[in-house]
Amino acid sequence: MSRFNEHGLTPQQEAFAVAVAAGSSLSDAYRNAYPRSLGWKREHVHVKASEMASSAKVQRRIATLRAAAEKVSTLEAARVLDEIAKLAHSDVSGIMHPDGRVKLPHELDDATRAAVASFEIDASGRIKYRFWDKNAALEKAAKHLGLYEKDNEQQATPIRDMLASLGGKVVGPKKSQGDRQEPTGAGGE
Repeated sequence: MSRFNEHGLTPQQEAFAVAVAAGSSLSDAYRNAYPRSLGWKREHVHVKASEMASSAKVQRRIATLRAAAEKVSTLEAARVLDEIAKLAHSDVSGIMHPDGRVKLPHELDDATRAAVASFEIDASGRIKYRFWDKNAALEKAAKHLGLYEKDNEQQATPIRDMLASLGGKVVGPKKSQGDRQEPTGAGGE
């Protein structure tokens, strides 16, 4: 049995690379990979962790793990947007056959199935579908596309217009004639 994995790393090097790719500091990753180092001086752990991090094989593995994690998170964001789009474009007629019969859940196309929140089949075989809120999906899609930002930019408020017309020349409230100015500074008692 080889003590190296398919990436040419020892189990400790793999554990180190995984921990660094997950966001651990080099020293923490080293301590995780080599538990005996928990009793070492910090400086010694730091040197050993730096040496391991400078290994080309370890650097490649860290880069590969980070790229895979980034790809997964990117795919998840794309999938969320895809699901929102399915709901926003959903059509309830997808639950019907051309002859008017209601389709069974396994007969629904992907887009219609994504729009269904739940379904019930009663004892006589009647199907009751409940759909996700299409308005909420449309609102989320509009926010993602920045449609509300454009709308908000067009709305003018009286206070914003007034402040813009002053051009930053706002001093403070005007004192009434009955107000007395208090002296300030040394000897002004």
